[in-house]
Amino acid sequence: KDALLLGVLAYNCGPGVVNKSTVLKKLKSGNRDIFKSYTAHCHYRGKFHKQLHQRRLTEMVTLFQK
Repeated sequence: KDALLLGVLAYNCGPGVVNKSTVLKKLKSGNRDIFKSYTAHCHYRGKFHKQLHQRRLTEMVTLFQK
């Protein structure tokens, strides 16, 4: 599940963003509380984008359910 979620994020945001993200750092350390970090990737050209936020929420629910 971790790899799939990171793959989706890399596809949407780019691998450079994922490599620097707190999502990756938290998952590497074993911390599974990544909801806030993952849903923070919802900005386009520096501005909050409501539809991107909704997409991140859907991805979290679909791909990262326990």
